[in-house]
Amino acid sequence: MAGPDSGTAPAGPDSGSTPAAAGPASPAGSGPTPPTAPGDTPAAQSAIGPVASLAPSSLPKPEEPSNLVFYISVGTETSPGKVYQVGEDRQVFGKVNLQYTATGMAVHKSQGLVLAVPRDGGKLMRIDPTGKASILLEKDSALQHPVSVSIASGSDMILAADNFNNTLVALPITAPKPKIYTRFEGQNYTSQDMSVAVTKDKHVIFSSGGAPGVFRFGGGVTFADSKPVLPTSGGVTADVNSFRWAAAQDPNRILVYDGEQLTKKLRLPAGKSLYHNGVMGFGPRGSLCVAVRDSEEDSGEVSLLMFDLAKDEIKTLFPCKEPLQDFVVGPRMPWRARPGAAK
Repeated sequence: MAGPDSGTAPAGPDSGSTPAAAGPASPAGSGPTPPTAPGDTPAAQSAIGPVASLAPSSLPKPEEPSNLVFYISVGTETSPGKVYQVGEDRQVFGKVNLQYTATGMAVHKSQGLVLAVPRDGGKLMRIDPTGKASILLEKDSALQHPVSVSIASGSDMILAADNFNNTLVALPITAPKPKIYTRFEGQNYTSQDMSVAVTKDKHVIFSSGGAPGVFRFGGGVTFADSKPVLPTSGGVTADVNSFRWAAAQDPNRILVYDGEQLTKKLRLPAGKSLYHNGVMGFGPRGSLCVAVRDSEEDSGEVSLLMFDLAKDEIKTLFPCKEPLQDFVVGPRMPWRARPGAAK
């Protein structure tokens, strides 16, 4: 998923048509082979924290029951962080407090979350299925400033993007020993935004504000040998249940691929713009969920939209009242109440 925003994204390829609204629309180097498959938690019963109060009639009813929920990381560069567990119907099921804000998240099977925390020398953290937060790796010279993280479907291998070292680092969640997967030469900046995702067929999707383009590599092809699939940088995400992946392209467009094949060109509703250059994730029933804000605003409230890729429809989910950094969609986990903040 996407890391911190670094500025305005350049223009991208031509976009397609806007889906009909069904609800309110409120690089070079080589490394090892691709990864083989690389708090306080009150169970609130009402919409609290980042989820604004919405009239029930303003939210479309899901067509079938879903046990998937949104895990939303909020906070700023200097504030403590929080991760909320929120249902499609905006019900908040729990919250985990963190000492620092996580800028990237990934679902690890059904067994918890992995977080990228760039503050304080850099950390990778885990939240287990009960809501307990722990540190996997911290203050390691091989991973000084992780901003984005991904785990392939069914894998124990973490792939993290470091925008100080300009690297992708691979490490197993069971015995975290970081190894340089790819080092990016020719990056024009430091602290640039980076976004990484790993697809089910073990390809890496990567984008960076330090060099233009969205790249797809793997299967024996290194980053050094790859060419950009898309010309400009943007947030990327992958579907754990298929070979699909998506990338944001300015202005306010999202391209969806199935492996190498482009399958969808999406455009945001009028008056909406991508948040942080494309914070998004595949969601319930194969949908694609995207964070947006009003086009005329440089700051302010962020909302989540859901694109139904099968029906070409858009649904408005809920706004987020706190500063959103990243979100993922995964199975609901039985978080327990825990006092204090994880370090």
